Amino acid sequence: MDRVEQCTQELIRAIQQSSEYTGFCAAREKLRTEPQLRREVNEFRLGVFAVQNSQEPIDQYEEQQRLCREGEKFKKNPLVYEFLHTELAVCRLLQKTAVDIIKAVDLDIDEIAERIGL
Repeated sequence: MDRVEQCTQELIRAIQQSSEYTGFCAAREKLRTEPQLRREVNEFRLGVFAVQNSQEPIDQYEEQQRLCREGEKFKKNPLVYEFLHTELAVCRLLQKTAVDIIKAVDLDIDEIAERIGL
């Protein structure tokens, strides 16, 4: 196994052992005890994903407002709040890790980044 693969496996283990991920796993298990609620939460998560990744022309502001209203009812449930909160923590951890790696690896794309608005 080469060094990059070895370090990747170590990074995966570190993420899996992080408080963010272990908290998420615990919240996920609790949510699994309520299948109907879990289905509703997953529908909400799918809706968020669809809005964030839509290729269709949509009113982003209106869709974000709709999702916020829908999310507010879920967040009143402590089980759902814990799940969504820990999921967000894991996503932020992964995003930060990816950004740190991308920043550290110079792919000589400064001119391209300027043209695409990065």
